[in-house]
Amino acid sequence: MDHRDGRDTRWQEHRVERRRALVDSALRAIRTHGSAVTVEEIAVAAGTSKTVLYRYFGDRAGLYLAVADKVASNILTQVRPTFTTLRSGGVEGMVRGLAQAYVGLVDRDPEIYLFVMNRPPGIPAGAGDPATGIADRIAIELTEAVREVQQDRGTTSGIIEPLAFGIVGFIRAATGQWLSAGARATTPPDELVELITVAFTPIVTAAVDGVTPTPLIPA
Repeated sequence: MDHRDGRDTRWQEHRVERRRALVDSALRAIRTHGSAVTVEEIAVAAGTSKTVLYRYFGDRAGLYLAVADKVASNILTQVRPTFTTLRSGGVEGMVRGLAQAYVGLVDRDPEIYLFVMNRPPGIPAGAGDPATGIADRIAIELTEAVREVQQDRGTTSGIIEPLAFGIVGFIRAATGQWLSAGARATTPPDELVELITVAFTPIVTAAVDGVTPTPLIPA
């Protein structure tokens, strides 16, 4: 038996756990110091040094990507249950739930959201845009949820995928503007959720039913 295999496995598990703990420390530092947090401030929050952070993440860009991945997982964890309401609570419940989950996360953790949305220089070209990646993953799962309901109803519509990406893109853009332009100070999150719900419920309902939605402006 090669004992090195066991040691390698334990070391890998330790490394994964250590990275997870360092990402959690980074999130705490962002909440404390804001989205412009420095690597030094993150190191202090983690009780370690910049050298150790770079050992686990390579550089600031690597640390950013790890934080963005954690945030993406958190957002998806909050958003996924809303897709099940499409069966039980109908389209309006699903659209409202999706908006509440996304807007609510941003409202509770604005600095972390701004940190992820502001991609730093030095990200490898093949890494993609984490902010766009989060939105795309939500849109793909929304598309799948709507298609499952269509199958149950025996309806079809070719606009489901572009519609899902459009809804999520709108939520992302509207929420980003609401946060960065200072509207959050005067406009409660419930008003933004209501705007999204009213705007998209009729369109998604028509798509689920396999019919062409009524134009907002008559021809």
